[in-house]
Amino acid sequence: MITGYANNSRGVGVRSLQLILPSVVCSTHLSKKVAEEVGAITFSHQHGCAIIGPDVAGVNDFFVALAGHPNIHSTLVLGLGCETLQGNELTESIAVKFPETKYVVIQESAGMTGALELSVEAARQLRVDAPHAPLDHLVIGVEGNPEAGLLDGFADLVAKAGHTLVLSNDFKEPSRNFAKLIRERTHVIASFPDANQPPTGLPLIPVVTIANTQSLLHQALVDDFDCRSGTSAEHLFERLLAVANGEASKSEAKKIGEIVVPRMVRSV
Repeated sequence: MITGYANNSRGVGVRSLQLILPSVVCSTHLSKKVAEEVGAITFSHQHGCAIIGPDVAGVNDFFVALAGHPNIHSTLVLGLGCETLQGNELTESIAVKFPETKYVVIQESAGMTGALELSVEAARQLRVDAPHAPLDHLVIGVEGNPEAGLLDGFADLVAKAGHTLVLSNDFKEPSRNFAKLIRERTHVIASFPDANQPPTGLPLIPVVTIANTQSLLHQALVDDFDCRSGTSAEHLFERLLAVANGEASKSEAKKIGEIVVPRMVRSV
């Protein structure tokens, strides 16, 4: 039995986090300041302006997926006011599904100082102490390409426990594979980075990293991985359950990892 958090309209997650969501690149600096002030999570990106075609809807939909993830209890959207991806429209598309959402516009807040004060106040109004709740069904993501034997054994353990497994290995960069797993609302992720990739994580989903047996880089950084090369399916499954139950993964403890927003078209 996993003890999770009842995160309001977003469902039961394994963490209870507040997201400060910059709707545009111009508000990412303010987002960092607000997140530091209130103990929330955020991320930097280069989007929101100079995007065209399917990316306008695509980036909007991805931000909605972030804001509605079960590990998030509330979202504060920070916009500039003149971006292509309008913050008010983004906020409306989030709030219609997840009402624990607020919006602050920098250009309507007496500059950055005023926007910071308003944002911190709004974030604090949104914060809650989410009650614990049982979580019988985990959605577990696997990023990268584990050895076939390990994956098969791990998949059997996941299925026998009544959980769901979601695979994402279209890209070599873990951060790009994570985008799919965010959309799939995975609670926790097992990451198998390429031999040339260091371990990484995500701000909103705990990531358990597994070292590659053939990688000199991974051997040199072995203490930064949750599981060493050659780990068994049973050990990996136990580690994921422990992290889902509240133990910090290595990437969480070191606060490493980023959110990469999927794009189809180059910026103009």
